Amino acid sequence: MSLEGYREKLAQGCTQLVPLGRPNASRSSLPTSQAPKSPIQPKEGKTAGTESTRPPSPPRLNMSIGPPLTTPRSPRPLPREVQTKSSGSIPPHPPPRITSKDWSVPVLCSRYESFQEVRRVSALSPPEVLAKALEEYEQDGLPLIISDWHRHPKWPQDIFNLEWLIRTSGNSEIHVRNLHNREDQSMTLSEFVKKSQSQSRYAVPGETERLYWKDADCPPEWKDWLLHSGAIPTSVLPASPDDYLGYLFPSEAVESLLCYMGIGDTYTASHKDLCASSGHNLMCFAEENASSFWFMTASNDAPRVAEYFQRKLKQELDWETHVTTVEELGNAPTTVYVAEQKVGDLVLVPSRSCHQVVNAGGLAMKTSWSRMTLDNLDKALHCELPVYRRVCRPEQYRVKTILYRSMLHLTKVLEQGVADPEPDFSAPSPDQSSQKLAECGRKLKRLVQLFDEVLREEYSSTHADMEHTVPYKSSTGWKVADGLAADDSGAGSSSSSGGRLILCPPADQLKRQEEHYERSRNMSYTLACDFCGADIFQSFFECNHCRKPEAGSEAQVGDGLLICPGCYVEGRSCHCERLEPIQCRPFDTLLLDRNVAAKVLSCVLPPEAHLEPLEKSTHEQFLRVRGSLHASPA
Repeated sequence: MSLEGYREKLAQGCTQLVPLGRPNASRSSLPTSQAPKSPIQPKEGKTAGTESTRPPSPPRLNMSIGPPLTTPRSPRPLPREVQTKSSGSIPPHPPPRITSKDWSVPVLCSRYESFQEVRRVSALSPPEVLAKALEEYEQDGLPLIISDWHRHPKWPQDIFNLEWLIRTSGNSEIHVRNLHNREDQSMTLSEFVKKSQSQSRYAVPGETERLYWKDADCPPEWKDWLLHSGAIPTSVLPASPDDYLGYLFPSEAVESLLCYMGIGDTYTASHKDLCASSGHNLMCFAEENASSFWFMTASNDAPRVAEYFQRKLKQELDWETHVTTVEELGNAPTTVYVAEQKVGDLVLVPSRSCHQVVNAGGLAMKTSWSRMTLDNLDKALHCELPVYRRVCRPEQYRVKTILYRSMLHLTKVLEQGVADPEPDFSAPSPDQSSQKLAECGRKLKRLVQLFDEVLREEYSSTHADMEHTVPYKSSTGWKVADGLAADDSGAGSSSSSGGRLILCPPADQLKRQEEHYERSRNMSYTLACDFCGADIFQSFFECNHCRKPEAGSEAQVGDGLLICPGCYVEGRSCHCERLEPIQCRPFDTLLLDRNVAAKVLSCVLPPEAHLEPLEKSTHEQFLRVRGSLHASPA
């Protein structure tokens, strides 16, 4: 539905204000001038990796190329914690909800028919064996473990150990979580290690504290080894050529390379990685033969798992609050892949896989990161973002912005490849160079098709009349055409103009327009819906009455209460319902970039694979997606 239909939809009575799926929501739960700006407390500059359960808040508007501007916010109330089931009276010290004591993969798999061991391949295997295993992992969407990295000649034993970490960062302040009450506290790394080592290796009845260090900064030395040692295959590294997260501007970038440390029975509740990204987790060191037990599902089973959580467990998977018992996992209607991760094991978690991690034994530390492939972007746009909006979960990975930046990047690559008269000497043959361009073209075509959906979703034929975060005064410098009489500039008629006023653009109008396109293209916007947390890419609604700027500050576009188009059409609104449509990215710029990408595709793809340019004068073109025409509101 286009923006013209949003107001009409609201006027027809679609004014229900309770957010879909949000716990204990009511009209009073909406943001107001006295309420926190965003529903969830952020951890500035961090984005959760494959084990994270703490979703930071969406950032606010940042119209510069520098770091995003953020402000502290109060936490959103979370769903009620899972209670321990019991019959009769509750014992004074109920047993731990889940413990890894006495676990082993063979025993677990013998207990439940749905449990199956995760496939393993050694890091010391021939390159072609490793490459084939990774290819099958991407195609099949099944978990995979690449083991024996600690036996690889490039394994950095000198830095992958607890003594080195204490020596270099022991006095650093860290934030750890007590898993018994879900509260965070600060202490030095040395204090955390000492506390953890003094505890029982497994949870015991009556204990009130079990600390887990989550979402920690990855040591620079570890990151340097990971990216530059040449040990880990390039295809699974962060910022690899197929990781589209790397195309975001620095001010838009998200950090997914994080670390985790804990003792036995610390855990990460059942969850999926953010926005359908692929997860990677490498255990770097462990004390006393410590390990981690993983329970994972296949990528294609995501809908069935979500239904199982909702109908049988009465939980919302995407709230990431439910610690699933072994019995609940064993009764799941899908295959559950089980593994025990030890030092040197790299766990690969497929996109949309539901997984839970429970640590066992002594202290162990892992580093984790996410990748966003083209397939992941497709799944995120069609499968994950609608769920996030329903349960009011912040998007974080800015999927539409990733699409846009990736489209611009590949367009530039193809333009350079087509224009370069020199052969690609890095390619074994000219044919292979052409194949590279064709492969790049196929990726770009898919990006453009996904981007067309984004344009259609937020398109409005009145976009030029909307207020913009960066206004463009296109009339500046225009003047009446030479040769007209003075009274011709008024309401009177003119023989030379046929009764119309003729204006001439300034001599540098084309240059001005190009500068405006470039400025708006390079602008970094970090806006998010104040209701559902969705990243705002182009259009939104703003109310400056329900949320006023802080005292002494000048109100700017984007400072008010923001509602995304999807929430608006579903009836999610502010208290006064005096929302006004705003655009941050000019539609003309987005349309131009889309058509430039389509044009360069015609140089590398066969005619039958070409994409037609979109004309902004043809309203129906923005409603046609993948061959279907969606009705436009009057």
